[in-house]
Amino acid sequence: MKRWNFVIGAVLVVLGVFSLLQVGLNVIGINFRIWWLFWPLVLIGVGLWIVTGFSRWGSPAAAPEKAEVSLEGATEAAVTVRHGAGRLTIASGAGAGQLLSGTFGGGLDASRTADGGRLRVEMRVKDRDVSHYVFGPWRRGWGGMLDWDFALNPTVPLSLRLETGASESRLSLGELKVKELVLKTGASSTSIDLPSAAGFTRMTVESGAAAVRIRVPQGVSASISVRSALAGVHVDTARFPRSGGGYASPDYDRAANKVEISIDTGVGSIEVT
Repeated sequence: MKRWNFVIGAVLVVLGVFSLLQVGLNVIGINFRIWWLFWPLVLIGVGLWIVTGFSRWGSPAAAPEKAEVSLEGATEAAVTVRHGAGRLTIASGAGAGQLLSGTFGGGLDASRTADGGRLRVEMRVKDRDVSHYVFGPWRRGWGGMLDWDFALNPTVPLSLRLETGASESRLSLGELKVKELVLKTGASSTSIDLPSAAGFTRMTVESGAAAVRIRVPQGVSASISVRSALAGVHVDTARFPRSGGGYASPDYDRAANKVEISIDTGVGSIEVT
């Protein structure tokens, strides 16, 4: 946003607020006409329009783009995904030499840091102009404007951290070597298929008003602890009987492939099957 756009918009908002205050004084003095509200509200509306960039009709949101991130010779990776809205789909399937590849609505801003054989990648939407996603859908429809669909490399041990907002997420991690999975989510719907042959996986979930469904593959044992405020919690006790203050597979201690799941949730629902 240009600096003068912000200044002009802010001035209009201030003038509108002062005008509304004047209307308020007239109301107190019982000298009021309803149409006096019109111009103050117009000033405030136009000011906010300019400040937030809504007036740039000809500036479209960034088109979905294809992108990939190279492994750069790394033997393991830590990936952080910050995805505030839209649909997020993650699966296996990135090619040799790639950490990830896919399609990113709103574009991809990926920062990379190499630390020995470990590659750290932080991902977020490139185009963060709110006007495109508030005003744009009125003109074109959502059309997957912020949808992300990408694949990760199935041969590289991964630490995966997801920070999602008002989104719908589908994580098919069955063929991936995810060693650590952290999910922080708000008002969302998330479905997760956990790895089937990653050895030991540690999973942490922090959710607000969210629906989270976790599927543990057959042949994978699990230890599950849940701290809940008002959420509905359903755990398949046929596979994961109650144990201490949580749930656990009978063979958890000796299993070759297992997952430790820790859940801290507010309202919504949690399902582990």
